Amino acid sequence: MQRYYPNLQAIHQQTMQLEYAQCKHCQQTQHLVSHGFIRKKRLGAEPQAVGKRVYCSNRHHRTGCGRTMQLYLDSTIRYLHHAGCCVVALVLLLMAGMTVQHAYHQATGVSMPRNAYRWLHRLHMQASVYRSLPHRPPLQDANPFMTTHRSARLGSLMSTFQTLLQRFGQHLCTAYQSQLQRSFL
Repeated sequence: MQRYYPNLQAIHQQTMQLEYAQCKHCQQTQHLVSHGFIRKKRLGAEPQAVGKRVYCSNRHHRTGCGRTMQLYLDSTIRYLHHAGCCVVALVLLLMAGMTVQHAYHQATGVSMPRNAYRWLHRLHMQASVYRSLPHRPPLQDANPFMTTHRSARLGSLMSTFQTLLQRFGQHLCTAYQSQLQRSFL
């Protein structure tokens, strides 16, 4: 069963056909049950549904494993309150030469950049996964807004990110998660 979906309707459709789906933990069928929505509160807004929980039922004489799976919108990064487009916007602004504080403020509207450093750390930790993806040969003018960076670590992350942008396009987080069925961060 895939983990990332383009919209809530697709998730709902998948959860209506759960009796034929296999649990990824115990490989049993006919035990999966839809178990409510996953909601996230975005900046100043009401909580919105960003996914659904599904569990392998071990109740009422069922022999499932009792473990839970989450199905997410492909624009959502698990464990982050901000959408994936905010992370992509942060890195694009850094590639354009902005400081971390200004880029984070412009991408999210929040002035304290402490989460920006966490995001950059997580992106750096994922860099080897990103680099191991099969990629297309680089374009001749692939550096339209790449600037020199004070940090070698940030520079290597930017070159990796530029390759990802070339492969997945501007909607990087959404395309990455829907095509590879892996979390972007």
